[in-house]
Amino acid sequence: MVDEPLTIKLDHRRLKQFMVDLMVGAGASLPNAECAADIHVEADLRGVGGQGLDYLPYTLASLERSLIDGHAEPEIVHRSPAAAVIDGRRGPGQVAAVAAVGLAAELAAAAGSATVAVRNSTDIFMIGYYAELLARSGNVGIVMTSGPPLVHPHGGTERLLSTNPIAFGFPTSGPDPYVFDMATSAVASWRVRQAAYEGVELPAGSGRGPDGAPTTDPVLIRQGAISPLCGHKGFGLALSLGLLCGPLTDSGIGPELAGWQASGETHTQGHLFIAINLQAFGSTARISSRATWYLDLLRSSARAPDMDGIRIPGERAFQRRRQQLGSSVEVLAASWTNLRPFADKYGIEVPAEFHGI
Repeated sequence: MVDEPLTIKLDHRRLKQFMVDLMVGAGASLPNAECAADIHVEADLRGVGGQGLDYLPYTLASLERSLIDGHAEPEIVHRSPAAAVIDGRRGPGQVAAVAAVGLAAELAAAAGSATVAVRNSTDIFMIGYYAELLARSGNVGIVMTSGPPLVHPHGGTERLLSTNPIAFGFPTSGPDPYVFDMATSAVASWRVRQAAYEGVELPAGSGRGPDGAPTTDPVLIRQGAISPLCGHKGFGLALSLGLLCGPLTDSGIGPELAGWQASGETHTQGHLFIAINLQAFGSTARISSRATWYLDLLRSSARAPDMDGIRIPGERAFQRRRQQLGSSVEVLAASWTNLRPFADKYGIEVPAEFHGI
């Protein structure tokens, strides 16, 4: 058991270059590797380590086996004034997602609002990042995605649902927009993986073991299934988002996505991006300032006696990002252990901070 995970710190630019070199070594084009690395680094900067460097070995293995086409470029296969469909062509999901954000913002600028679906894609990671991009471009941003089945339906035990996250971004008059990013499961899958590594228990209600019984042991949950958030409410939300990212985008849903990375099955992930342009509803400055006023009101409202205070969702991630940009980004040392074979194979120059681990 590990009381505290061993971490190392390095400059975020060095971290990005290391990621880019590894992905190029595994078969990605330089532009695709840089785009994917941007999102992974952003995850580490914000403390979402399970979607940063720690996940990279899985991506490298998928690139090596051509489960992800590292040279694929997204293609717009349908476009109307307020809707579009992008074919990710089995490339890095981050590349298709960034393209979808740009297209959604472009369409919404003319139509007021727009929806862009992405099909034939792979994982896009940390979807709050894309909602943030939309918010910073003057839009309300709503982003959702699907994934492999890890969650049981309320009342059941089988893995039939994804954690199906959804993210919401809203412009403010401050330095950062309001960004809310949540999984529809009781706990995010990367947190289960990290808790298993750290040897710590998860909160009650997090999942069920292989025997179907409730458990807080992350190892047993990985063998069984994560529970939906708040019972039938999370189940209904996960199901709804699954339908939007699966059938609507002509992508896989539920068990159709099981084992995709291991077997290369035909069904791939779908994503949905919605942009609502503030100018279509009035003054961007006024709407943003009204949002800021309300967030300030919430922060300054009466604090519960058993709580430290009121923290707006997403604020802690922005604070950590600013802090680590000014110093160094912290990553798990165990991530390097899993990446060492790839670095040796590709002959990649390793940051000095990893030496001696």
